[in-house]
Amino acid sequence: METPPAVIRLRRDFPLEQAERPAFVGAEPLTYRELTTRVDALSVRLLDLGVRPGDRTAVWMDKQPRYAEAILATLDVGCAYVPLDGGQPRQRAQTILADAEPVVLFTDARHVALLGDEPLPSSLGLVVVDGETPVKAVGGVPVRPWREFTEAAAHRIALLPALGPTDLAAILYTSGSTGAPKGVRLSHRNLANFVGWACSELDVGPRDVFANHASFNFDLSTFDLFTALTVGAAVWIVGDSTARDVAALAAGIREHGVTVWYSVPSILSLLTASGALTFADARSLRYVLFAGEVFPIPRLRALAELLPQETALYNLYGPTETNVCAFHRVRPEDLERRTPVPIGGPVTGAGLRVVDNHGALVSEPGVIGHLVVEGVCVTPGYWRRTADPATAFHCAGRHPTGDLVSYEEDGRLVYRGREDRMVKLSGYRIELGEIEAAAQHHPDIADAAVLLAGEGPQARLALYYTLRPGAPKPSLVQLKQHCARWLPIYMLPHTATCLDQLPRNANGKADYRRLANGTARPIAAPTGAARQ
Repeated sequence: METPPAVIRLRRDFPLEQAERPAFVGAEPLTYRELTTRVDALSVRLLDLGVRPGDRTAVWMDKQPRYAEAILATLDVGCAYVPLDGGQPRQRAQTILADAEPVVLFTDARHVALLGDEPLPSSLGLVVVDGETPVKAVGGVPVRPWREFTEAAAHRIALLPALGPTDLAAILYTSGSTGAPKGVRLSHRNLANFVGWACSELDVGPRDVFANHASFNFDLSTFDLFTALTVGAAVWIVGDSTARDVAALAAGIREHGVTVWYSVPSILSLLTASGALTFADARSLRYVLFAGEVFPIPRLRALAELLPQETALYNLYGPTETNVCAFHRVRPEDLERRTPVPIGGPVTGAGLRVVDNHGALVSEPGVIGHLVVEGVCVTPGYWRRTADPATAFHCAGRHPTGDLVSYEEDGRLVYRGREDRMVKLSGYRIELGEIEAAAQHHPDIADAAVLLAGEGPQARLALYYTLRPGAPKPSLVQLKQHCARWLPIYMLPHTATCLDQLPRNANGKADYRRLANGTARPIAAPTGAARQ
């Protein structure tokens, strides 16, 4: 078993033979020697710029090894990385940059073009671009090609800044209830605790190959990257174009001999339902872990039938504010359940409490209560949101998850749903209010409400809206195009219904129950069809 890390940095204390072992496999393979040289070069240049512990660097580029190199160099020099998904729309990326105020932005030529001439945060001193770009500045900030930024840099770093467990390691932006994304702060203690648990729970080492399927702005990626590099394993960084291509995913598992897979259940369901993943493809898999949403038992059973008998299946649970805080190793009898498999018990460094509406502990099996997480897994809270109601809890090392759970007879916890309007779709945590805010930017829309309709793989984001007086009704395609200016693809509405007026409750708020029950009145003909 590997010694758990105290802080998260690229390891340089491996045996000499590890240097020639693969760190990254795939289209751009790198050995550990090559990766270390590249990260050292980036780190030297960051230190030359005068970055200080606690500063932030942002990464907005297509998913590739260079993305991971920027993350690792950022951690090396004591800064916190701010990852943005390559598919983020420009407006959302600019909102995050303005909030995080990074000192450096690592990006590529495609995303530099998307930034255009819009002003960038005054904190930003340099934009480092991978690939050829003719511009010397963007948004008033100097631009340097990645190659020039790192050339002639020292191959080794004699002295890196000292770091402590409470130092900030990352800011992961999630969907915000006010219509704007909010950053969850992760400390080195948070990440090190999770990686330490993973190294203890799983028998992994230099001969393993981890598949990094999740976007780097998704907390699932912290397992793929940091656990693998801690134990000297290889990582297959799954590119954006491959992430939902089931044939390419199955081929990659087979070609690279992937032994550890971690993703949301919907991707695993696609792999099995499509027939793309065969027993021959899956024979290298030693561990398959899933998190982010409920895995329907029939689909989980179909997956298990394709895996070698010795492959271990794990259900992991935890909001971004705690990373993974609970886990359950799937048992043969779990595949015969009618209800989803448990989320199980706590990981190392986590405490799980179930309370009723009055805060009293719930311990009786079958009684539904609110899940509260405690311990070193709980993150320090939200970036620059001291007024957030959860801040006081985070300062005390607690996080009310907003999830409803109950105990089974054997003491394992079972997920029972959400207590608020935060939903999970395809593994992404989505605040429906953010979609509403984006829709309300449309010049013809007066008001909007969004629901998650359906369950499991059939779940869809349903938009309901009213029009401004005399305004024409936009089509669903037009609404999607509009919302895509503010939202990532996974948050775009699947259906849109135009109403005469939104139903309201006694408090004057949108009555989501009536919308869900279908009792709200669509706009009358001949204005147009009610549902696009």
